[in-house]
Amino acid sequence: MPRTLSRLRYKLPPPPVAFVGNSGRLVSDTVLEQRAKAYVDRQSNPGDVRLQVVVNPKARLPAAGQTLVAPRKPFTLRDIVDPDGKALHGEIIYVFRNIKTNQVIYSLGELMNDHHLAQLPFIGKHSKPPTLRPDEWTPHCVITFPTPQQGHSAYRRLRELRKLHEYSWDKTNPGWKAQPIKQRIKLIMDQRANTTADIAAVLNMQDSYAQVTKQKYEERQKEENEFMDKKWAEIDALANAALLKLNLADDTKWLEHQIRSLSFKLTMKHNQNAADQKRLKNARTIQEIRLRKIQYAQRKAVQFRTLQETLAKQAAPANEFGADDKLHELKHQANLLRKAIQNPDPTRSTVDTAVDKDLLVQKEEEIAALELAFEAKAQSENRNHYIARSILPKPLKKTLPTPYTLEGVSVRWADLRDALFAAEKWPEGIEHDALVINKARREAAMFSADEYNAERRKEVSQIMQMLQQSQSEVATA
Repeated sequence: MPRTLSRLRYKLPPPPVAFVGNSGRLVSDTVLEQRAKAYVDRQSNPGDVRLQVVVNPKARLPAAGQTLVAPRKPFTLRDIVDPDGKALHGEIIYVFRNIKTNQVIYSLGELMNDHHLAQLPFIGKHSKPPTLRPDEWTPHCVITFPTPQQGHSAYRRLRELRKLHEYSWDKTNPGWKAQPIKQRIKLIMDQRANTTADIAAVLNMQDSYAQVTKQKYEERQKEENEFMDKKWAEIDALANAALLKLNLADDTKWLEHQIRSLSFKLTMKHNQNAADQKRLKNARTIQEIRLRKIQYAQRKAVQFRTLQETLAKQAAPANEFGADDKLHELKHQANLLRKAIQNPDPTRSTVDTAVDKDLLVQKEEEIAALELAFEAKAQSENRNHYIARSILPKPLKKTLPTPYTLEGVSVRWADLRDALFAAEKWPEGIEHDALVINKARREAAMFSADEYNAERRKEVSQIMQMLQQSQSEVATA
């Protein structure tokens, strides 16, 4: 099965519970009580208690005709690290550890599949498990990077360093040769301390590389700005000279007339000797080059002016007072609407849910329009649009890789004591935090069967009383 489908092995969610019909009136008391019990049971079920780290091979994708029902995904590390789901592929590296052997597996996805076992080498009997068992693998740490390119680079280096530990152990630990084979295999498989040292080493490498790439990036930016300043000044001067027509050499009509005149002279009988032909052709070439330069300057000046006016119109909403606060508020409102649609309130009718969906679409359109306005404002101020950069030569048009940075790089540990394996070797600015895996389990209250039934009856009666009271208030109004 393709790797990209591993996280899509979800199961269908239960059907939604609704206390209010399409007409806005409550259903009968018997049906209302049944639905209230179903709602309490569903809300009482701690679905996010069990953290899933391995793909469930028995799960199946929804059928083709069930595309209207959103699939329910398992509770994974991504829900803890990236609850909004905005991180791109490569920005997060998930590190898993075997609780028996301390073998380590790196993954760019939140769920492991059997193909991840290819990372583990065969170094002896029972050194490589035939399949992934969910009860043997636990999250070790999660590394977050600001860009996918930086995350992919760290992922490759971490796997390379881990392979060196597993294949070149005799150079770093020659004393292991005297150990029995079984003991030696256990020592090689234990990569818990090496993983911490490798992460610190890779981040130090990226810190050194970041300084070099940042310097190159700044030099390139300076070179591009100097070239564009000089080139656009020449283009404006040529375009303005042609517009004012202060000199015949800057008049396009006069240049076209001169080219036609020189072409006619080349055909005259008394100019057929080699010297005259060469002289006339050189003069015509000079005039043609001059004409092309002026036409190019006029065309580019018009394009630049037109695009700047277009960007100014597009950036108008971003230049208004409080545009940043407005964008932040719109995103907050969209998140609230999105959560309300994903977890609908059963006391509301389907009409209200449809209104929320329409309002969410409207908010998302406003957010997209405002983000485009901010992007147009940045392009207009920084001259980073395609017209301004079209005058650059090919070497300067080639984009440099985004400079690495350790700002925003964080390492979340399932056990913070693991970070001490590389004490005093971590680069400055790295954030270390605890990976709260069992937070939902600690917050969930576990009841016995009798206690659960008593609490359910209490909540069902409260829900029914609240619904009947609200319905009576609507009827009297």
